[in-house]
Amino acid sequence: MMLIEPVALSDFFLSFFSAALIILLATVYAALYAWSKISGRRSLSIAAWLAYAALLVCVGVFSYVNHFNDYWLVLSLLMALGYGWMPRLIWRLSAATHGEKTHHSHQSGGHHD
Repeated sequence: MMLIEPVALSDFFLSFFSAALIILLATVYAALYAWSKISGRRSLSIAAWLAYAALLVCVGVFSYVNHFNDYWLVLSLLMALGYGWMPRLIWRLSAATHGEKTHHSHQSGGHHD
């Protein structure tokens, strides 16, 4: 089993910062993606893709600084792909379960006997 080379102390901040940005940018991407779907604004969709592109750069930096190789690189790639596809899959699931077919027609303010 091959161990990963430890991160140099001078690279620790870059490793920590890129990891934090991965989480932050994934959240921004998912929020912008959902917001673009709700509002139908193309500018939000472009902003979501820009956030995802920045996330990919951070994953690359994180992988490089932490000396990832072999299956660690594959794991990083799968993580990046998951961050990209999960908001889309969750949106489809939400649209399927909360679409107009399942919308209940409750009227507020109606009279009850």
